[in-house]
Amino acid sequence: MEILAPAGSPELLYAAIAAGADAVYLGGEFFSARKFAGNFDNLQMKEAVHLCHSRGIAVYVTLNTLISDNEIDKVKEYLRFLDSIYIDGLLIQDLGIAYLANKITPNIPLHASTQMTVSNLAGVQFLESLNFKRVVLSRELSLDEIEYIANNCRAEIEIFVHGALCVSYSGQCLMSSFIGGRSGNRGACAQPCRMPYHLTDDMGRPIKKESGRYIISLKDMSGIQDIERIKKSKVASLKIEGRMKSPEYVYDVVSSYRKALDQDCSTGMEETSQLQKKLEKRFYRGFTSAYYHDDIGADMMTSIIPGNRGIMAGTIEKINQYSFLFKNIVNISQEHITGVSYVTSDYKIAFISEKNINKVNGNIYQCLMQKKPLDKSHIYWHIKERKYNINREKLQGKTIIDFSVFAAVGSPLTLIASDRNNHSITIRSSYQCEKANKHVASLKDVKEQLMRLGGTPFLLGDLKLKNKECMIPKSILNTLRKEAVHHLSNCIEKDFVKSTHNFSDKIIPLPNIQTTTFSMKPEISIRTEQIEQVKSALKAGCKEIIFGGDSYHHQVLSVSKYKEALELVKNANGRIIFATPRVLREKHSKEYLLLLSDIAKLKPDAIEVSFLGILNWYNKYIKDIPLVGGSSLNIFNKEGINTIARLGMSGVMLSPELTIKQIVYMTTNTTIPIGITAFGRSEMMISDYCVIESVITGDKKKKCPGICLRHHYNLKDEQGRLFPIRTDEWCRMHILNSKVLDMRPYMNKLIQAGVHRIHIDARAIEGDIYKITRSFVDILSGDAPLPKVDSNATITRGHFFRGVL
Repeated sequence: MEILAPAGSPELLYAAIAAGADAVYLGGEFFSARKFAGNFDNLQMKEAVHLCHSRGIAVYVTLNTLISDNEIDKVKEYLRFLDSIYIDGLLIQDLGIAYLANKITPNIPLHASTQMTVSNLAGVQFLESLNFKRVVLSRELSLDEIEYIANNCRAEIEIFVHGALCVSYSGQCLMSSFIGGRSGNRGACAQPCRMPYHLTDDMGRPIKKESGRYIISLKDMSGIQDIERIKKSKVASLKIEGRMKSPEYVYDVVSSYRKALDQDCSTGMEETSQLQKKLEKRFYRGFTSAYYHDDIGADMMTSIIPGNRGIMAGTIEKINQYSFLFKNIVNISQEHITGVSYVTSDYKIAFISEKNINKVNGNIYQCLMQKKPLDKSHIYWHIKERKYNINREKLQGKTIIDFSVFAAVGSPLTLIASDRNNHSITIRSSYQCEKANKHVASLKDVKEQLMRLGGTPFLLGDLKLKNKECMIPKSILNTLRKEAVHHLSNCIEKDFVKSTHNFSDKIIPLPNIQTTTFSMKPEISIRTEQIEQVKSALKAGCKEIIFGGDSYHHQVLSVSKYKEALELVKNANGRIIFATPRVLREKHSKEYLLLLSDIAKLKPDAIEVSFLGILNWYNKYIKDIPLVGGSSLNIFNKEGINTIARLGMSGVMLSPELTIKQIVYMTTNTTIPIGITAFGRSEMMISDYCVIESVITGDKKKKCPGICLRHHYNLKDEQGRLFPIRTDEWCRMHILNSKVLDMRPYMNKLIQAGVHRIHIDARAIEGDIYKITRSFVDILSGDAPLPKVDSNATITRGHFFRGVL
């Protein structure tokens, strides 16, 4: 089981090595999910790989973003470079790039990024069929689910154990993208989840304003208290988040998990508790392991302070006109603090510097204030960050090197160097040993020279000397030591050279998949879960209905509902596609498979694939029904479309983050119908956390009384925008865009771009679906002109013209 450390810059890399990481993950100048980290240019990356491999440390490179077509050539060049420096794994999000990597650089093992949203065993098994060696599971999974998946797959399983959490399933968040144009899928997330919001009713009125403002800002994950259980699992890698943190943060976190992983189980809990306190002193916005224990609720949220809050010092006991008193509950030297923070009466954060803090009596402190605190507010100490001087030259080795020295008159001085992993090298000098006139070299003399291993990967282990009568010049011994270290390092590095995968340049279609040739003529399509909307759309002339999947009405759609929808569509000579959920956790798989098996027996025209696990279930549960790819697969380039086609699918919905210009290139010479969403409230986030339950009850999700069944709620940001919230049958939260996407004035541009399916997402639309659908049908047929472009503040054109970073 490896400890996998973040290396967002060379400085963080040195900290990770010094702290005892088994592997590091880092990004290049482009295509990394941490675009704003320091990252590595090609020369730095080559040096990083050499440095790590010489120390027995693996290097995984992140290429875990969606790639646009104008970047493909650059990606190909980058892949060849990575192959030439023998990296140990490549983290990927984009299905099209996975195909390219397999074809161009089959020597590099593929790792599925958490951005691929793999949350069940079926998803892991499908990726195994695409030559993925490792899968990083979604952070939302419980330890029970993780253990089950790890026990039943061939691929290595990697899980997050520490660091910042996304409130949305990774790879499925469009919030930063739609609010500010910075896409998390392109490594540029602006973290809107760390911004203040209020929960409001359907009229926009705040609910429980006193609950705190940072209501979708999660605490950091900390799995160190669960390390004993994790150690017993078949998980291969423990991942620490933090490529944009400080070297000191990386060192403290990695070294803490190193100690926790290596410690004796009998003393584990006591030691682990101390390590947790150490981690709190370095960076602390609150820790949670709620996902591990399926204990989701209000306790996961930072609520008041979204950043580093410091160490809990106590609670305000008395408020005077210009100051307040609090009782300190932690043992801390005042010389180590920079000040305290607290919550003000208007629910903001205030900071008081150390010069305005006085010890009054015992553990009672007085703080001179400018803003009145909230009654009984918690107080947090802010501590001076302890700096470490970690650089490449000061890195200590961790590989034990044993030396044997042989000296005989008239023969070369011989040095044998070996590690504890069967690597050995013999170095002989050109110098011929001479008999000593006065001083025969002793073991102490030799050790003095051979222990000089600073800046190398090694620590001196055993030393043997066979010498009865020779002097040994220090310069000769030092030269042999340097040569031995160099050659032994090279031997260790060779362990990381990979054997070629057995990969065909063609992805094999899913066995026995039923393909069909859908119309390549532009058509209107509608997504809904309501029978009345199906009727309205058919009446308006829509011929393709996508039905089911995630329910925005917190209800399980029964087989009878699917059957009713199918019969309505067939009677209207239309085409019906059954949708699947955007995300499916392992714990819900058995339940969902019963439904999937039953609705497949109804023989819809196709099933829409929204998560990868569906592809692994095809032969057993969906046999003989065509498949089409959903927008949640994040198809962002032509290689992605080609991969979908190679798998045997009969159509695909493109990523909602594409521009019309990008779509034009992608649709050229395509062999399957391409769809885009042109109307509806874009789904910006899907989360297992529910802000409605959290704010209103302040309790655990398991105890939720079903508040969302009675009313609709919104998130309201500082600009006054209202983001509708919907919950599905698994109590997951779906946050929707504050504006309705409407591309009717630009229908001609969509058709000219080569789009075959112009899609209406009606699930969160409360307007007249007949009128909306009819307007699309009439514009497409030429029976109605394009509407005039207006500046309606409630309407958006999405990314069709602006694109994303």
